[in-house]
Amino acid sequence: MKKIHLNRALAAKKKIFLFVYVAVVLAACMAKKPTEEQAIRSMCEEIVQRYPQATLQDVYKTCFQDFFGAEHLLSDTAAAHQYLKAEIAATEAQDMSAMPVYEPTGFRHRFTRVNLSLVHSGEMSEDELFARFVEAAGTNNAFSDKWAEEWSRIESIALEVHPAWADTALQRELQYAASVQSPVRHSETFRQTYHPHYRIIINPN
Repeated sequence: MKKIHLNRALAAKKKIFLFVYVAVVLAACMAKKPTEEQAIRSMCEEIVQRYPQATLQDVYKTCFQDFFGAEHLLSDTAAAHQYLKAEIAATEAQDMSAMPVYEPTGFRHRFTRVNLSLVHSGEMSEDELFARFVEAAGTNNAFSDKWAEEWSRIESIALEVHPAWADTALQRELQYAASVQSPVRHSETFRQTYHPHYRIIINPN
């Protein structure tokens, strides 16, 4: 009889141990993979730190790029290639170090911005960059068809992280742009301060 009770006690302890083990593993997994809200917050914090002069418009731009890739930039392949050639030539003597050589887009990091300085340094050829840019402009690269909903959520979190981004007129413009799935340029302040010259490629990682 004592043996039966002992076996039951051991079985109960094993169940408790297994439950605790599974709970710890699940907690560890959840801790490693941030929620979307955490990822958006982290993205906004990084933008504030890296680009103090950035506006909500620049947040929209990187998130739009992350959501759609480079599809909106490639209606004419030949013209896009010529534009890249011209931009590379025009920036040969320009300091582009204010932006990193590689920079992931948005908070999902589906795509990567490649600084044109990489072409100037010879680390990537113009043809290779353009080929990878074309790949990122595939018609099936959009994350979903719910960009307006996504932007509304991003905007709300972004303004919690950095209230100074609040700008009623700009917010209305961006909300409209999101409703028609329209891209935007970098803000004038961002362009003047950080000299962005890059192309979007599919995240190599």
